[in-house]
Amino acid sequence: MAIQTFTSGQVLTAAQMNSLQANDYNQTVSTKTVSYVLVAADKGTRVVMNAAGATTITVNTSLFSAGDTLYLQNIGAGVTTVTAGTATVSSAGPLAIPQYGSGTLYFTSASAAIYFPSAVTIPSVSSGLVFITGGTITDTTSVNNCFSATYTNYKLVFNSLVSGTNVQVRMRMRASGSDDSNSLYSFSNLQQNTSTGATASGGVGRDTTQFGLGSFNNYTNGQSFAFDIFNPFAAKNTNYGPGCFFDDQIVLLGFISGVHKSTTSFDGFTIFPASSTLAGTYKVYGYANS
Repeated sequence: MAIQTFTSGQVLTAAQMNSLQANDYNQTVSTKTVSYVLVAADKGTRVVMNAAGATTITVNTSLFSAGDTLYLQNIGAGVTTVTAGTATVSSAGPLAIPQYGSGTLYFTSASAAIYFPSAVTIPSVSSGLVFITGGTITDTTSVNNCFSATYTNYKLVFNSLVSGTNVQVRMRMRASGSDDSNSLYSFSNLQQNTSTGATASGGVGRDTTQFGLGSFNNYTNGQSFAFDIFNPFAAKNTNYGPGCFFDDQIVLLGFISGVHKSTTSFDGFTIFPASSTLAGTYKVYGYANS
């Protein structure tokens, strides 16, 4: 029940005493179906929100005194948010009350309150990488419309690549269904066969017509590699790397990077062998911007 006011010399009846005691066990409840602004009569009561959409409970000054409390509860599907109007509302947790959540609003003065939540909305956790597309590689394979304004940077992952012996694997940027074969690609790579202990060897390409992704062999389980590609859709130079590739039989390790000095907006790429055959799978992921 709401707080009662008594006058000097007034005789309390048994009914009034029972009513006062009952409030400890059966709190006065007022249910709201739309956003609500607290009033002085809400002191000591339970305010229950029941709305399908988002609502707010607004807290203003000069309605409550230090030590006053009230209970806030939400049984609706819409999230209710405790909102500071002219008063200050502090909390160690979120001020959002999810469905079947609740909390206590405690006033430290007429203009300041602390909200103590008993249940809060748990934010969803989303991955920073968003899968865009994937498929199989059969020799020369073009992937269209995988880059867009939705993401700035991307990750390309290639698995189980099988080719002829010492096949040089290449990649070109692609726009509107056509490869860009201008001599604007530069790249470098370094690789080492750790099973033989041979000295690492590297290669470089300057102003070529494609990126170099390394030398691959016809190993039973194939090779895998991954790298990032930066700004492919933006009207600026496109960079890729640092990337790494490996094979699970001979432990071939390698690193690649490069730049395409063109301000063209690219929406895809082509991967192909310089000679012989190439097979495997690819996946394209976008890096979430926020």
